[in-house]
Amino acid sequence: MKRKRLLLSALLLLSVLTVAFFSKVRINIKSDYEGLFLLKGDGGYWLEITDDLFPEETDRLIWGRAGNTFKKASTFGLCPSPQNPCLSFEWNDKEGRGFIKTVYPDGKKLLICLGRFVNSNSLLPARGLFVGGNLPGSDPDSQIFNRDESGMAYYDGSRYFHIWCNVNEVIYAANQSMRPVYPSSWEFVGSKVLESGRDGVTLQSRHHAVINTESFDIVKTLKYHTGDTFFRLTTSITNAGVSPEAFIYSYGDEPWLGNFGSSKGNIGWLKDRLVFNELWIDTTSNTFAGMYDHGNQNIGENQADYTQKANFIEWDPKGRPERAYFSNTDGIPVFSDKTPLSSPDNRFIGLRWGPRSLAPGESFQFTLAIGMADSQPGSNFPLKPPTGLN
Repeated sequence: MKRKRLLLSALLLLSVLTVAFFSKVRINIKSDYEGLFLLKGDGGYWLEITDDLFPEETDRLIWGRAGNTFKKASTFGLCPSPQNPCLSFEWNDKEGRGFIKTVYPDGKKLLICLGRFVNSNSLLPARGLFVGGNLPGSDPDSQIFNRDESGMAYYDGSRYFHIWCNVNEVIYAANQSMRPVYPSSWEFVGSKVLESGRDGVTLQSRHHAVINTESFDIVKTLKYHTGDTFFRLTTSITNAGVSPEAFIYSYGDEPWLGNFGSSKGNIGWLKDRLVFNELWIDTTSNTFAGMYDHGNQNIGENQADYTQKANFIEWDPKGRPERAYFSNTDGIPVFSDKTPLSSPDNRFIGLRWGPRSLAPGESFQFTLAIGMADSQPGSNFPLKPPTGLN
């Protein structure tokens, strides 16, 4: 009898522990299978178990073991000559995330992470060709606690420099500006590697978004040529509904250029001048804009304190944005060009298309070149690399 009571007690305890486990331990399978990671729980959970680790989760990491034995991704890596840039990439078709990495002959590196982050507005993972996130832990260059090595980043042989952060991209109905639909809330339809080889890679992701009551199909195609410090991104938007619908599309970033987490030192630049104050950009006379970690003289920032790294975003004339701007906010700005770019963490560059109305079956397309600008020897002014876009 005593033995039976002990057995029943053990079964009861096991049942309680099982219930507690499934109610207080979250199993978060991202289907990347990049390893095994144990995190502090949030949202009422004690613990979380996941198979991949995004930058937004590193502060909750308790224990982790990276590995690629069960990795579910297309991979490519080729270095036919140490005298030429070498391309490697990884792309998970099913989940729509991965990275592109170039190693240059002198040991410098360019990193482009795609869809490997949690959207701060919806708290959902991004899926598709959206700049942001980190290298998976199984990659030999992964530094999971180094946020400079995230988004788009450049390694100069001694350290990583942050070039672009998680992109702020959104679509919304022209008459519903307070109801933005972020990419992490779009239906992810699928993705694929269209082509790849030692000369470069072309990726594509497909999405479905609903604004008002109408549906839009959104296709994004990214082309990267080995050795370039930029990529070209084409976005095609099609009204898949039954009625005409007007939309607004925005693309932008507070890039935290130079050092992750800080906008200090970041100013704007155009083809013929540096921009120290908030500004509406004329998108007819300008075909690109960028930010420069140079220091803002209008608020007493010392140039010597900053990295002098610069980025750029270029648009094609046929699909140019109606508006572009530098500001201290990531929302639609209401500002004066006498206001210095001074936010400690939110100096922003933004592009906006629309309002544009599409009839059922009608499409709109635009192409951007996005990347890192060069330094001009003997000059304090950045140099945009030729992209072929204009």
